[in-house]
Order: sequence, then structure tokens, then C-alpha cells
Amino acid sequence: MVIQAAILGAVFWLTFTLGTPLQEWLEGIVGAFGEWIGGQLAWAPQWLSGLIVDGVIGGAGLVLTFLPILIIFFAVLGILEDVGYMARAAYVMDGLMHLMGLHGKSFLPLFLGFGCNVPSVFGTRVIESPSARLLTILLVPLIPCTARMAVIAFLAPAFFGSAATLVSWGMILVAMFTLAVVGIVLNKTVFRGQHVAFIMELPLYHIPNWRTIGMLVWQRSLAFVRRAGTLIVIVSILVWVLSTLPHGDIETSFLATLGKWLEPLGQWMGFDWRLTVALLTSFIAKENSIATLGILFGADAESGLAESLAGTLSVATALAFMTVQVLFIPCVATFAAMRQETGSWRWTLFNTALLGFIAIAGGIGVYWLASLLGW
Repeated sequence: MVIQAAILGAVFWLTFTLGTPLQEWLEGIVGAFGEWIGGQLAWAPQWLSGLIVDGVIGGAGLVLTFLPILIIFFAVLGILEDVGYMARAAYVMDGLMHLMGLHGKSFLPLFLGFGCNVPSVFGTRVIESPSARLLTILLVPLIPCTARMAVIAFLAPAFFGSAATLVSWGMILVAMFTLAVVGIVLNKTVFRGQHVAFIMELPLYHIPNWRTIGMLVWQRSLAFVRRAGTLIVIVSILVWVLSTLPHGDIETSFLATLGKWLEPLGQWMGFDWRLTVALLTSFIAKENSIATLGILFGADAESGLAESLAGTLSVATALAFMTVQVLFIPCVATFAAMRQETGSWRWTLFNTALLGFIAIAGGIGVYWLASLLGW
């Protein structure tokens, strides 16, 4: 298990070491493109220029800068899957899974969640036991998907510099520890400590098929780009419109009114209304939190979003926001998949409420602990 943790740690180290410089380079290109488009639209009404530059490019365009990090992450995971390592990882995890009333086979769909929680939920169909399958589905949203990791990858370097990899790995450990605790508690209370046997054939190690890995990276990356070009564009435009109406001032906008209504809860975690709103928009897609921050913080900021956030938020607030982000309720696509696979609104809503409570409690705890340490 120690070797397995080291391998996964190396995956994230490689991803951030190679991907962060590429992301920063791409962010510069997106920023320059936004400035150029703004110059070309000098003749246009201010609302149209703002919609395209601040809404579309400042929101969805910023999300596309995550692509280098995701491509590297997809490629490394694809290699681990293709050489036959993941079946052995499932065997290694069998002992821990038994504490939660599961077995090693549940590790495979859970691990899929590092790519996306939606196929992870559907992947639970390989689990024969109905109770073990249901418990696995309830735990899937606690696996940090690439969208959540992209948010962490954006925020961690801004606040922690060279220690960003350690902080990011720490966020993963927080999510994994929470998953284990929730699984054990649910197994002992709701599922009455049921256990199931584990029988699995281990494939031989083999040289990876680079064509297969290339297709996997291409398909997953294309799915991300499509989401950034459709759903995230729509949400970015909606956020920009709500942050502009009715008077063109973000502080008196409809979005600010909603955020300030919820701000008292967010203040327990050091959030202002903008962070609270960003968290809410992540229900549509996790990347939307960065797109929303790009609009809300980038509207009046001459510097990049990362620099603007680092100059505005405390380290304690940043840690709390990242903690809530990795533990928060699933995106709407995962929510729909859970409803379909469980066939129950009761279990789906129970899981959403439970994760909401855990995320807020975790964010409050991390914020106050970091504040006591002077961060």
C-alpha cells in the first residue's frame, strides 16, 4: 500500500511539474487573445465587448488552460491501466475496502473517478452485491475528479509556489481519508457491517499499447474541450450577465445579492460572496468555479487571476476553499448518474446533503486551524 501511495504521489508530482509551466504559458496566450479581441471590439457596445472578453474568454477560455495538466494526467493514468497495474492495486486495496464492507473490486470504479465521477458511477455495475454497489456509488463523489484537480492545480501554485505539489497531494489525502471514514461509518450504521468475498484474476504485466493510450487521452481531452465549449460557456455567460445586471456594477448585481445573502455561512470559512457564488456554480461543472472567479475577480483586475486571488485571499481562506472543493456535492452530471444507477431520489439526495455538510464542516475546520497557525 505504501508503494501504491508513492506511485500515485509520483503521478501528481509529474502532472504538476510538467503541466503547470504549460498552463501558465497557455494562460498568457488566452490573456493576450482576450486583449486583442477587446481591441477589435472597440467599436462595439460595452455590453457586447464585456460579454465576449470577460464572460466567454475570461470564463470558459480560462478553463481551457487546464488542458495541458489534464492531458499529462490522462496519459499517466492510461499507462498504469494498460500495463495491468490497476488490477493489482485493487488486490492491494482489498483489506482497506473490507473495513467499509466492500472488496477490492470496488477500487476499480472508484479509481475511475480520478478521471471523471460519471463513468465511475456507471462502472459500479461490475460489483455483484447490491449493498456493496450502492455504498460504492455513495462514495464515488469523494474521489477528486480531474475537474476538481484542475481547480486545485490552478490555486495551489498561486498561494504555495514550489510547495504546490505537496499541498495538492495533501488535498487528495484529505479526500481519501474522508472517503474511508464515511465508508466505515455508513457500513457500520446504514449497511449493518455487511461483507462480501473478493475473487479476481490478475492479468500479466505487459508493454503498454501506445495507440490505446493515445485514444484514451484523445477521447477524455476532447470530452473536456467539448464541455468547456458548451456547458461552461453557457454558465460563464450566465454568470457574467447576472454579475452585470441591473446597473452594470458587480457590487450591486443580482449575483452579488445572491452571494451576500449566503455570505454569513461562507464567512465561517473566510469566504466573501464571490467565493460562495463560485462554489455554487461548481454544481453545474467543477471547472465553473474558476470560470466564475475569473469573471468576478478579473473584471477589475489588471493582473492575472492567480495573482489577483493571491493578493486578495489569505492562505487560510485558500486552503478552506480547496478543501470544500474536493469534498463538495457532485456536479449535476454525476448527480444524474447516481439517480439513474441507484433508482432512488432518497439515496441521491441523502448523499448530496451528507457531502454538503461534510464539505462545509471540513472547510470551517481547515480555515480555523490555519488561522490559529497564523496563515
